[in-house]
Amino acid sequence: MKHINQLFLISLIIFAAIACKKEGCTDPKAYNYSAEADTDDGSCIFEGCTDPIAVNYDSNATISSICIYDQIGSWTSTSQEIAVTANATMFGITVFDTSFTDVVDPDSLDPSGLDFIAGGTLYVHYNDEPSDTGTWSQNNNDLTLNVADSTLMMTIDTINSSLLRLLFNGVETGTDQSSGVDYTVNYNGTFEFSRN
Repeated sequence: MKHINQLFLISLIIFAAIACKKEGCTDPKAYNYSAEADTDDGSCIFEGCTDPIAVNYDSNATISSICIYDQIGSWTSTSQEIAVTANATMFGITVFDTSFTDVVDPDSLDPSGLDFIAGGTLYVHYNDEPSDTGTWSQNNNDLTLNVADSTLMMTIDTINSSLLRLLFNGVETGTDQSSGVDYTVNYNGTFEFSRN
């Protein structure tokens, strides 16, 4: 009988030890960390960006938080729109004054795509011409593209996992020497691209 009592007492101690264990997430870096848990049950949730193309991608994240994107990668043109206002005067008299917006047909989008390579290399693709190689640089949201003999200054308006929207604007002024006509051309445009 003494032997049975000892076995019963040992069983009670083991049962109490097992019953006192609390399962849960034991990783203090996890979103659902439980300080009371002493046994990890595999339920830990890690918050972070779960999109592998994002700059702040976190391979350990199980639920997504804010993702940050850049333009690195390949993009296909989806929309191009340019608004122009032009004015010409001769001897102070307006001889030409017009405004128009050009929305490019989807079949005629040029450039047809851009490839931004880390380190500053740029590939510009066209529908009916060979691709150009150039460079890009960025300062905050200001993006400078250098291709062939041209430098384009653009502003990154929107960038996410699927959309890149670039804005540009400028003013050209001058005088036609043969006619004496002074002209001013204001333009602004929007280029949109989808990520490949």
